[in-house]
Amino acid sequence: MTNRRSYISMNTISLIEHTDNPHQLHCQIQTPKGIYNIPLNHILFIECSQKRSFIHTNNEIFTVHIPLYRIKEILPSQLFSQTHRSFLVNLNQISHIDKQTDPWTISFFHSEKRA
Repeated sequence: MTNRRSYISMNTISLIEHTDNPHQLHCQIQTPKGIYNIPLNHILFIECSQKRSFIHTNNEIFTVHIPLYRIKEILPSQLFSQTHRSFLVNLNQISHIDKQTDPWTISFFHSEKRA
């Protein structure tokens, strides 16, 4: 499985309900080039580095110019937790936490990515 990288600048972010299933929330990112709807259950984790946030799914990494604290304010706190000043993780996607590493490493279902 290859990762595609989507670069997005000048963004706004919001939560929307899926029209077919009102219980399924999406993270909607609006840019000058388009609108991206990412189902929350597809997001593994979000990391922040150098004024950019990287939204990791199984197949893509979306790069956005939105601070992590703004993303945290929008995402539901019962689904996402800030595990480090640079990371938000989807609690429903965690398969394993390795406490023998420093810092601890989080593994995700159906993914080789780590946070």
